[in-house]
Order: sequence, then C-alpha cells, then structure tokens
Amino acid sequence: MSVENKVAIVTGGASGIGFHYALELLQNGLRAVTLADTDAAKGEEAVAKISNDFGADKVLFVKTDVTVKDQLANAFKQTVEKFGNLDIVINNAGVMVEAIWEKMININLNGTIYSCILAMEEYFPKYKSGDEAVIVNISSTVGLQAVPILPFYSATKHAIIGLSTSLGTPQNYATTKTRIVTICPGPTDTPLLQDLENKAFNERYRALTGAFLKFVGDAGKPQTIDFVPKCMMKAIQEGSNGSIWVVENGEIYEIAPADRKDMKK
Repeated sequence: MSVENKVAIVTGGASGIGFHYALELLQNGLRAVTLADTDAAKGEEAVAKISNDFGADKVLFVKTDVTVKDQLANAFKQTVEKFGNLDIVINNAGVMVEAIWEKMININLNGTIYSCILAMEEYFPKYKSGDEAVIVNISSTVGLQAVPILPFYSATKHAIIGLSTSLGTPQNYATTKTRIVTICPGPTDTPLLQDLENKAFNERYRALTGAFLKFVGDAGKPQTIDFVPKCMMKAIQEGSNGSIWVVENGEIYEIAPADRKDMKK
C-alpha cells in the first residue's frame, strides 16, 4: 500500500514519536494528517511546523483524550469533515507510569480498542479512498517478554498484540477490508525512558530500576526517535494483515507468534 494521497489520524501525534510518525507519512506523500492529542500547546507547534514544511491544508489538530469516547469520536468526525477521507489510523497514544496503572490501561489499551472500533466499524467503510484501509497499533518489545519493573505497562503492550492479531485475521479482513499491523519498538530515545524511578509502582519496583537500565544498556544505545517511523512506513507498505514487526538495534524484522501447541513443554 502506498500512503500517497491518503488521509491519516495519529493519536498522541502532537509531539515525540507520534509527531515523527506524522512527518514520515507526509514525507511519503500523505495528503493530510490529523494529530489527536491532549496537549494543545504542542499541537499548535506541530501544526505550525507541518504547515510551514508541507502546507496549511495538510494538517489538523484536535484536542483529544483517547480515554474519553466523545473526544476520540470527535477527532474522527473532524477529520472526515475537513479532508473527506480516512485511510490510516496510527494508534500511538500511550504512557508508561506504573503508579497510575488504571489510567495507563485506559490510555494504552482502552483508547486503542475504541479507536479500532471507530475506524473499522464506522469510518473506514464510509470514508476510505481506496479498496483497503490500515490500522497500525503500537506495542513494544516489552509486550513480547517479562519485564519485572514494568508489569502493568508490559500487560498493556501484550494486550495490544492480542488485540491486533485477533482483529487482523482473514475473517475480519473479508468484511472490513482493514489491514492491521503491529509495531514493537525496542528502547527508543523518547520521554518514556526518562525518570523511570518515579514512574515505578512502589519502592519494591523502584529498586529494580537499575536492572532495567542495565537491560537497556546491554541492548545498546536507545534507537533514535526518527528511526522507528521509517520502519513503520515499511510495515504499512509491506506488512501482511495481522503481522507483527519488531524495531530494535537498527533493524526491523517480522515475527510470527508461536502456536500454543508448539509451546507445550
């Protein structure tokens, strides 16, 4: 799939890696993008930057808390009202703060689920410009392994993989024509890796911070924030429905979840 002349929504798109996802899409010919984010000040900055580089008709910011259904639905509504179409949704909004685990689950998982429902059930059937639409769900390498310091964050990212692979089945594609791909970035130079001790659930988990930072260090330097979006583009262009892509240490590779029968000891 080419993103040329397509319209996208990026949740959490006003800054950080979400903003870089939007830039990468536009650099590859995207017609327009909506940045759905809670931070209005960052949203204004992002709109100014994109308008200057690509044109004022290329971007829309909608103040959006993905945990509030009406706000997320409004971002979809405003997108089609302004641009006429919707072809791609990047479910990027997320936090990594174990101390507020209930809010984290609402943002990371519930917000992604509702966005998928809006896209697949309501907006893509009416507003996709071609034969196929795409959802990119952002998980993490911590959704593929045990991470002692981040059990609740890891749980949300494991859940994203389960959501994506279950939605990304031939049975669902046959009726929705929506292709689902999942990106699992490894350690990346974003604010998520900053101030980890204060993000821990309690003192016991806080004491494990050093071990986690050693794990990150052993994996090499965190990858740059602009590398992951380039890999996301590859996954959009080449990824099959339900595919999972790991992005770490300067490479992107597809993985295949094991069948439970193959996992039997």
